[in-house]
Amino acid sequence: MDFTVLSYNTLFGNGQNGLKIIFEKYHPDIVCLQEVNTSESSLQEITKLGYTLADYSNAFIKFNQIYGVATFFNSETFNITSSNSISLPTGFFDVLAYIIRIFKLGRKTRTVLETQFIHNKTGNKVVIANVHFSPFGTNSIRLKQLQKTVKEIASYDNKPTIIAGDFNYPYGRKKLEECMSEFDFEEATNTIFSTVFKLSAYNTIEKILAFFQNFFFRKGAKFDYVFYKNCSVISSETLISTFSDHLPILSRFKFNK
Repeated sequence: MDFTVLSYNTLFGNGQNGLKIIFEKYHPDIVCLQEVNTSESSLQEITKLGYTLADYSNAFIKFNQIYGVATFFNSETFNITSSNSISLPTGFFDVLAYIIRIFKLGRKTRTVLETQFIHNKTGNKVVIANVHFSPFGTNSIRLKQLQKTVKEIASYDNKPTIIAGDFNYPYGRKKLEECMSEFDFEEATNTIFSTVFKLSAYNTIEKILAFFQNFFFRKGAKFDYVFYKNCSVISSETLISTFSDHLPILSRFKFNK
């Protein structure tokens, strides 16, 4: 019995405009969205497409709106059993960005959304960690965020566990691989080499960072990953979408016997 997981950074909700086409064509069982507008009306628009909201977790404020991660599921395939938000450590550039915005709407903590599901037909339990690590600073802060994430879900050693989302980790893969290997995770996206083609920028700090990143990664870069353990990967592919600077990733897994 196999199941699919879709991971997609929607570029501040813009990618939601393409979800209807993706859902109708690929019918993913679990959907992990990043940079999604977490207002009630925005989340309801996605549920109208036939998916059930498992949970959401706020991360940051932009354009006077709150954005974060949200996980949805196909209720014909899965049912939710629990959900938990994991607060992540913050880097210097995150703090600087918060200071700029805090006088407008206040501070929001970047989090990981960890959700547990049960497969309706087989009774197998699945743990999904929907992540969006810091876009600012060096890989060291993202590694700290990743290490806290995997340590938090390490107690689910026997359950199929999947970590999917925007890692913001385009270079220096050795330490990333070492961290995931330490906790027995394998990469489902190792045949995918590019998930971002042009980074967006809206304020001065982002424009400076985006300039250098877009220069060094002119042919695209890999920011998005899917890792797994205690199950088997069948395939992973990027989907065509013009609504975000990130490409959606669809990974297919099967339960181990």
